[in-house]
Amino acid sequence: MSEEPPHCNHFVIRKKRFCRMTVKPGDTFCGEHQPAGATTDDKIRIVCPLDPKHTCYAHNLRKHLKICNARPGAPVPYLQPGVNSGGAPEDHKLLSEFAPSDIVAVIGKINTIFEDCLRGKITSKLGGHKVVEAEMAKPEYGDKSKKHLKQASAILGLLDESGLIKPETCFVEFGAGRGLLSYWLAQACPQATFLLIERSSPKHKRDNKLEKSDKVRRIRADIADLVLDKLDAVSGNPIVGVTKHLCGDATDLALRCLANVSSVKVGGLTMTFCCHHRCRWPSYVGKDFFNRFGLTKNDFEMMCGMSSWATCGTGFSREKNQTGGTVEGNDRDKEIGVTRSQKEELGRRSKAILNWGRLQFLEGLGFECRLHYYVEADVSLENVCIVAKK
Repeated sequence: MSEEPPHCNHFVIRKKRFCRMTVKPGDTFCGEHQPAGATTDDKIRIVCPLDPKHTCYAHNLRKHLKICNARPGAPVPYLQPGVNSGGAPEDHKLLSEFAPSDIVAVIGKINTIFEDCLRGKITSKLGGHKVVEAEMAKPEYGDKSKKHLKQASAILGLLDESGLIKPETCFVEFGAGRGLLSYWLAQACPQATFLLIERSSPKHKRDNKLEKSDKVRRIRADIADLVLDKLDAVSGNPIVGVTKHLCGDATDLALRCLANVSSVKVGGLTMTFCCHHRCRWPSYVGKDFFNRFGLTKNDFEMMCGMSSWATCGTGFSREKNQTGGTVEGNDRDKEIGVTRSQKEELGRRSKAILNWGRLQFLEGLGFECRLHYYVEADVSLENVCIVAKK
């Protein structure tokens, strides 16, 4: 049996494993992960000026810049840098940077606002759509796949119940990823048009399985820069925005993107929320709601940090759980005066307040809005969505 060739020693943090590319005999890293300053065959590698995450040969820099995946594309009319950003980036403080006394004060505000304004305002709508339900009945799907299908089914069910699935509609899926949601929408309403927005280029796109036509288009773009008015794909038909777990402030960017549309009617949207700890003050659309209650940027940042308490389980790493870590809380929790269960409830309330600010923004634009639990918590802990229509 031949010996397996050596592999790259670069640890990919995002994937929690080592790079699987093979290396030349005597080398430690593959060409992509050679450290800056390293020499191979007397040739020096330098950091790529377009993307510091990788290196290239110094003598080959000019050629590399022409083919690098990070090179800027040709200017297009529908991209305007920062048009939906809400303002220039600002420093964002982590929860650990605030004093316990500040956190205690914000906890009081969270509980007061929730009890006065939000209790009972998030209702359960655990429906589905027959197209996806029929697919889930097939035996080849495992539990993980079914969780994604259940969420897609519930989103389609809410869109259908709200009268938003119509043939003369352009569905805009923000943060489309592999396009699972658009794929099932196309099965439910093949006469509609579909625009998928995603800043990365994932493999195994489901929209590739749809019939090739001018009714399906994928745009690689950052939502912060997107001007829907300048896209031919949305001309004429009313727009319905959809998302499935659009992360953090990307939801606010998508809401701003829809609010900036003037050439056609935005008929409605259904967006599911995710990762509130990654929301940022400049792009957040609920500032007016915060101002009405005297809430500040610091309050917002603390709520963003506390929102993760709703989904972080025991609060310990996987390794500490395996070695018998307790869930009684750490010294900081004791200083703040919260138990594990109280932290989880405060996390949910923080998320609810952040989402309510978004709802208030949409109502100010003339939409009729509702917040719903659209799937059970055992399907996804991020199980709240907003449905809006005009």
